[in-house]
Amino acid sequence: MVVRTTSLNSLKKFLPKIHQPLPLTHRESQQLLDSITTSFRKNLDKEHPWEHHDDTIPQAPVPQTKKPAPTSTISSSSSPLDTLGQQRPTDRHLRAILSNPLFSHKGQQTLPPTPRDPFDVFDSAVSRGLMTPRRAAGFLAKVRSQISNASDDDIRRGMAESKAGLRVVQWLRASGLENNQQFFSYPALFTALIPFMYAEGLEEVAWTWVARLAVREEAEDVKEQHMFALSALLSAILWQTSTTYSGAKVSLDNSYEAVMRANDILPKSNLVAFKCLRYAWLRLSWPSTVFASERPKPSAPLFESYVDVGRPLKMHLDLAHLGLYHPLEPDHSEAVRYLHHTQDCKKFSASQRRRVICLALDTADRLKEVGDANQLSWVEQFLLKMANELNFDIFNAPERDLITSTAPIHRLI
Repeated sequence: MVVRTTSLNSLKKFLPKIHQPLPLTHRESQQLLDSITTSFRKNLDKEHPWEHHDDTIPQAPVPQTKKPAPTSTISSSSSPLDTLGQQRPTDRHLRAILSNPLFSHKGQQTLPPTPRDPFDVFDSAVSRGLMTPRRAAGFLAKVRSQISNASDDDIRRGMAESKAGLRVVQWLRASGLENNQQFFSYPALFTALIPFMYAEGLEEVAWTWVARLAVREEAEDVKEQHMFALSALLSAILWQTSTTYSGAKVSLDNSYEAVMRANDILPKSNLVAFKCLRYAWLRLSWPSTVFASERPKPSAPLFESYVDVGRPLKMHLDLAHLGLYHPLEPDHSEAVRYLHHTQDCKKFSASQRRRVICLALDTADRLKEVGDANQLSWVEQFLLKMANELNFDIFNAPERDLITSTAPIHRLI
């Protein structure tokens, strides 16, 4: 049995037209709009017919002597929508719709921009190749500012949980900046990064960088930049080991250990490494003597090891002062010997003058304790002579080297 299929022509009414209709002319468009408007009005009139209320108040007849006011005297602000008696039902319906609060449009309120997560900003910059050491330091500073300052343990825990230091170290390695040591050109990164690395247990990575910088060979024109980078790295480590995360000063034991480790790593034959070690050692000399009262007493063996590291550096003034602050056996002999060999203080810089004055004052206190009246009298004469020389020289010395009344002489200068 053969089944007849439907003719293709009979399916044309179900199939879409292949060609779109041609665009309408202006006249045809206007005619279509008028037709749609008329149809819309007609349907609205049908759905909302005219209503006649019985309680309408009849108006009083107008005397024949008075002429009605011409339409031209009506205020231009009035409209059929404002005259309810002459309003069409369709107009009232449209007005009700348009006056609905749901259809009222208010200007879009500009909300303050939501701060982006610094980790998202960091990852976005890394993925686009826009991350730099300067921006990485800014990222770490932003993360640190968001960590509560409740207590030192909370700060350390918050920094460790953030893993911000690890993220920066991974970026340095993935980008190749760690291998070619280009990130050392921005030493300020160390100040922000080292605290995170110590909180996250990554301090050994920092010491690896110290070792790399110690053996790095540079041309003469960039040696100063190399020395500045190594000094900045060691300074960041010393600051981290001498203060808590909340900024409180602690014992210098960990800092002494850091100096001894740097002494083992940095080659003495390298002039840049030698100068950086000397600078790091000097950074601990002031808090170990002039500001020693602000910290707990250090461990005697660590203190002695730190002093031994400084002896080949030939820092005689600092070594003489450190002898007075030995945790167990303070000794004034080296301090007295240094003062006897100090005849002219005019050749000293302002910082050296302050240090000599502090040394003399501390030596006098020590001599009082041991009862050495002869040496005490000599030290007092030395202080008087030094004060006279400084007062006489005040008219010739540069302003930056003056010791004026704004900087009084006392132990905490």
